[in-house]
Amino acid sequence: MIWCALNSPEAQTGSNFLRDLLFVHDSVPPSTMVQKFWDLMKFGPKGEGSSVYFKDPHRTELAAQYVYGLVSASSRLVRRGDSGALFGPSSWDDIEVLSSQSIVQTENMISGRRLAQGLQLAARGAKLLSLLFLTELQGQDLYSTSSATLDSTALKSMPTVRLVKTYGVRKGLKAAVEHMTKCLVRHSRWIMDSGGLEQSASASPSDESCCLEARVCLDNLGSAICVIAWLFCVEERIPIKDHSVAFVIRDAFLVEMERSLEDVPEMNERNKKKFDRKLKMYFLLSLMEEFATPMVMTLGKMIGVEDDLALVGLVA
Repeated sequence: MIWCALNSPEAQTGSNFLRDLLFVHDSVPPSTMVQKFWDLMKFGPKGEGSSVYFKDPHRTELAAQYVYGLVSASSRLVRRGDSGALFGPSSWDDIEVLSSQSIVQTENMISGRRLAQGLQLAARGAKLLSLLFLTELQGQDLYSTSSATLDSTALKSMPTVRLVKTYGVRKGLKAAVEHMTKCLVRHSRWIMDSGGLEQSASASPSDESCCLEARVCLDNLGSAICVIAWLFCVEERIPIKDHSVAFVIRDAFLVEMERSLEDVPEMNERNKKKFDRKLKMYFLLSLMEEFATPMVMTLGKMIGVEDDLALVGLVA
C-alpha cells in the first residue's frame, strides 16, 4: 500500500508517510520494497503492473530523498537477523547501472526537457553511489590506507564495498573512471561551458537543469572514484599519493577520453588542445574528496596540468 502511494500521482503522501516511519519510528521497509526502490533509482518510475519505465522528476526526487535517508540511517540501524545494511546493492550490476546512467539515460538527446530528466535521474543515482560508499566507510580513517579494518565481519554491513572487492578493485576503479570520462565528454557542453547560458538572454529551465544535474552527476561519480582508489591503495598496501593508483586512473582516463572524443564534432588543432586541457582539469577537480588531494596532484603531474592545478590552489 505504501509503495502504491509513492508510485502514484499522490507520491508526496507516500513519501511523507515513509519518512515519518523512518525518522520518527525507526521503521524501515521490507526487502521487497527496497528492491522496488533500487529499480526506481536505476531506471525511473513505472506504472503499477506495467513493465515500462518513464521519467517523472517529482517521483524520482521524492524517492531519492527517502533512499538517502535510508542509507544514512544504516549508521545507526541494522536489519534484524543478518545485521546487514538497510539499503545497498545486491550485485555489481547495480553499481554499474548507477555509474552509467549519464550515458544510458541520455542516449540520442542533445538538449531539452528529456535530456534534463535523464540527467536528473543520473545525478540522483550518482549521489546514491557516493553516499553508499561514504556511509559504509564512515568508521574508517580515509586519510590513512594503513589503518583500515575491512575484515569479513566489517564487510557484512558494507555491501557496496564488498561487491567492489569481489568484482576486483582494480577492475572496478577502471570501470568507474571510464564511466565518469564518458559523462564528462558527452555532457561537456553543460559541464564546462554552461550550455552557452552565460551568453544567452533566453535560457530555458531545461537548459539550466541540464547544467546543474550534469555537474552534480560528475562530482558524485568523482567522489565514488576517490573511494574506490582508496580501496585500491588499502588492498595494495600503498599510500594514496603512490604512483601505482594514479597510473591506473590516468591510463583508463586517457584511453576513454580518446575513444569518447571520436563522437565529438571535429575541431582545429588549437581548439582541440584547449578542449583536451579543459577536460583534464574538470576530471581532476571532480575528484573532490579531500583525502584524495595527494592523488589528484600526482595525477596532475602525470597528465601535464600541474600548473593549472596550482592556479586553483592545489600545490604539493
